[in-house]
Amino acid sequence: MKKSIIILLLLAGIKMSAETPTFFPRKFLLEHFTSANCNQCPMGMKYIVDYLDKQTTPYIWVSHHAVYGTDEYTIPASNAIAMNYLGMNSVPSVVFNRSKQDGLLVIGAWNIENLIVKDDTLAEASVVIDHQFDATTRRLDISVSGQVANKERTEYLLTILIKENGLVGKQEDAYCSWKGAKWQEYMHPRVVRDMVTATLGDTVKVENQAYSYSTSYVLDKEWVAENCCVVAYLTPLEKSPVINAEQVALVAGTEGGEQYGPYGITEGKGPNTSISFDSVRVTQLGNGQLEMMLISSKTIKTNYFGICKQVGYLYVNTAASVLEPGTYPIVNNQSPIPNSHEQGTITAGYRVDEEERLGGSRLLYAVSADLKNGIVTPIHGWRMSSGEMTIDANGNILLNFTTYNGTSVTATAVYDFSPAATGVEDTHWQSSRTNCRKVLRNGQLLIEHQGQWYSVLGERI
Repeated sequence: MKKSIIILLLLAGIKMSAETPTFFPRKFLLEHFTSANCNQCPMGMKYIVDYLDKQTTPYIWVSHHAVYGTDEYTIPASNAIAMNYLGMNSVPSVVFNRSKQDGLLVIGAWNIENLIVKDDTLAEASVVIDHQFDATTRRLDISVSGQVANKERTEYLLTILIKENGLVGKQEDAYCSWKGAKWQEYMHPRVVRDMVTATLGDTVKVENQAYSYSTSYVLDKEWVAENCCVVAYLTPLEKSPVINAEQVALVAGTEGGEQYGPYGITEGKGPNTSISFDSVRVTQLGNGQLEMMLISSKTIKTNYFGICKQVGYLYVNTAASVLEPGTYPIVNNQSPIPNSHEQGTITAGYRVDEEERLGGSRLLYAVSADLKNGIVTPIHGWRMSSGEMTIDANGNILLNFTTYNGTSVTATAVYDFSPAATGVEDTHWQSSRTNCRKVLRNGQLLIEHQGQWYSVLGERI
């Protein structure tokens, strides 16, 4: 008898588990509208990143280049969504789930800091993406399906798009580039590359509280497949709001480039071409490199960030604690790993996109007031791509280098041939700082100031 009851209960459980749930977890769709021609848009990106960093609700971020002229990432569908459907006339702007928040459908990016999205975190339908990608033919087969809790629903509009991350292109910038010029290279994330379906979606039928849709697409040969994602979202036939959304990395085992965020890489305008550095501070890092920090007493007035000073960083590949007179070429080793670099060379500037970080030898314009406390807060920066440093027998330094934007710079300084600090503590700094120390931790140089830790570039950790 007991066995029969157990069997019946198990059968009942199987039947119940096959029933359609009454709701599904929801992923919110954040549509961002921007343009490489918009000098306010990099600041808009910052607002969005800061906002999403504070959220626990899962968001899918897609970025339309639209409205403000045409740039290399603009597609007709993005302009149609922005201007014809959403009635948008300015960027940077965001739209959440194509639903009104605090009475507004379109929200300026600078107004999202304290926004609480009022849409329910539970959805009436699920979105599941299955796909196959052939790297040789670039053919992408996509299937989207889901269950529907709403028994009254008979059809939806399903939109499928391809977005690409980590795109490097030009960007106007009124705030963060030197003298409000532009970025020659800027990392553009979440860019909508193309619509697989119609712009506002293809109709899918709901039968037995479920739907499915299949299609094929050939990926453009110029797009980096590993940095692409497939995005799908549902809307009712009346075209709003977005009921649920999903995304998957196009190439299995990757993040689809979602690790790349927006940041300025190469400034379009170059620095001063002639610099006299007044002090040289040398630290032996313990990884086969000497860090030379050169500081100029001359001040530079920036448009938005006040008075700065010119600071140079050179990373000399040597086990010695004292440099010999001679010539040290700046070499692009294509590797941020110091131990792999040729002795007697200087590591050129490089970028680590996953960390939104520039490293290696570079010239910075750093906040003057912070330098008084031993903290380097970079406002503008240029990576050194090539050149050389010569030191004569009297310690006179002549530094000639070219930045990645093609600017040639000549700088002078004086080296006193004293042994470098030994890595953990930079004794050269102790007399000029208040409660500051430099520490090498897990191969990364960190600065402690009044109990707070910073990277060598002044970024708070």
